[in-house]
Amino acid sequence: MNPKTEISFHAESVEIIDNEFTPDFTVIGFHFGQGDPEKGGQHWNFTQSIPPEDGIFDGVCTVKEIQQVTVYGGIRRFELWSDHLVCEFDERTAPKTGTEKLCISYAIPTEQWEKLAAMAGRVFEGRSCFEVRSSNGP
Repeated sequence: MNPKTEISFHAESVEIIDNEFTPDFTVIGFHFGQGDPEKGGQHWNFTQSIPPEDGIFDGVCTVKEIQQVTVYGGIRRFELWSDHLVCEFDERTAPKTGTEKLCISYAIPTEQWEKLAAMAGRVFEGRSCFEVRSSNGP
């Protein structure tokens, strides 16, 4: 698939994911959604297994719902602001996701923003592509 240059949307829902499947296996992450994914809406998840499933899956898991895309790694840049995010995929991953750049805007209360920023820090821990921005940017 030839990727679009950019997919942009305003998320109606922003959710934190913290699912303990067993005492030894948890999936953490966050979700952004707009509209019905079966009717052209956009729903994207960014998750990480705790502990990481080294050797099985490499990197942050990006899913476009409803299971249209599932990729591991391939994020070149992920910048998070209090009102939007920008995610750029590398040249190997962009054809799989259908876009080179994902821009998601949202309006969330300060407390939810703090939880989102903290969870994103956990999901992207140790990854140089990730940055939380303190002021609103492009």
